[in-house]
Amino acid sequence: MRLLDCNDAALRLWHEDEAQWSPGLAWFNDGGYQFGEIAWQQARRAPREVNTRYWHRLATQPLSPALGPARHTADLAHAHLATLFPDSATDEPVALAIPGAMDAGQLSLLLGILQTLPVEISAVIHRSALVGAHLGQPCAHIELQLHQASITVIGIDNGEAHAGDTGLLPGCGLLGLLDDLAEAIGQQFVAQTRFDPQRRADTEQALYEQIPELLKSLSTQSEISCTVDDHTARINADTLRPVGEALSRELRQALPDSIGHIALDTLLSDLPGLSLPHPITEVAPSDLWHATEAHLVPAEGELVFQRRLACQGHDSETSPSTPAVTKPSSLQPEPSQEATQATHQVVSGRATLMSIGAPIAPGVGLAGLSTLLIAPDTLVHLNGQACEGEVSIQPGDRLVVGTLEVLFISVEG
Repeated sequence: MRLLDCNDAALRLWHEDEAQWSPGLAWFNDGGYQFGEIAWQQARRAPREVNTRYWHRLATQPLSPALGPARHTADLAHAHLATLFPDSATDEPVALAIPGAMDAGQLSLLLGILQTLPVEISAVIHRSALVGAHLGQPCAHIELQLHQASITVIGIDNGEAHAGDTGLLPGCGLLGLLDDLAEAIGQQFVAQTRFDPQRRADTEQALYEQIPELLKSLSTQSEISCTVDDHTARINADTLRPVGEALSRELRQALPDSIGHIALDTLLSDLPGLSLPHPITEVAPSDLWHATEAHLVPAEGELVFQRRLACQGHDSETSPSTPAVTKPSSLQPEPSQEATQATHQVVSGRATLMSIGAPIAPGVGLAGLSTLLIAPDTLVHLNGQACEGEVSIQPGDRLVVGTLEVLFISVEG
């Protein structure tokens, strides 16, 4: 089975643990359309030739403003999907993962478009149900799209995850965040070098393309260099923190009172200043693919939009009331049965799930369950005491490396 993940900010076609990334942007050039990453690389250079809303506004109303011969956004979506499902495409069926923001009319239109292409749709599932099946605990799924963010409540009952209502936050999408981040970074360039990368389309595009890696680096470093057109500025996390704080305020107001855990889109995980009131588990695009492989059973007969998905495996020898043991994901260490262990790390008020082999702090990694490995010549204090080599941790311990402080906690699912 393949999986088409229909979030326009991270649209991916999965097959055998590999994904073709093709975000929802269309570029009309030389009489033809190009989609996905190629269009993304032209978004600032040729904004009048790029459409970023045809998934967000999927419909059959006349396209405004016009973009080439396309009559409406459905034409652009059809042309985009045709690049993912060419005539030579495999006969292997495809499951659709649909965000809660897509309404019934848009879903019906999307299925009609897919019927004209060489693809067999075997299942249609709510993206948040896949997230819930992957995590196996009730939470609020915060999802980032190109032009909006959404929050979907996920409940768990009788071993099933079910996606509830979805609340929308218009204007809080990926493109708006990039605009705000680019503005903040651009101000640093002007202050430090008197060069404004946003004054020319080429340099503005170069800046935008660096932002994702810049955020990733700032998640482990206090300051980094950013170079555009031979001009270099030093950027620190505090410079970008107001962007995350502003989004945090919007999200906090929209979070349901009954929620005690958050599943956070990985596109937001590195945003400085993002602070939410509950423990957080980051959801990577691959998590939806793994949940599809592990939990989704294609429905027979007429397609039904599935909002519920079993959290346990579908082993016939497993009692319905007894969850089957599923293979841990790369983000979830296998739990010990002996004692409470630290499962999450909290940095600046944000809790993230720890993964064996992943870095905890500069020079510190998680070597095993409740075991840290400290690199030589790394100054580390655990609960106020200097330590080195391998050390054991438990919930409530505090680790300090330089100016970075990490609190270890246990979150029970």
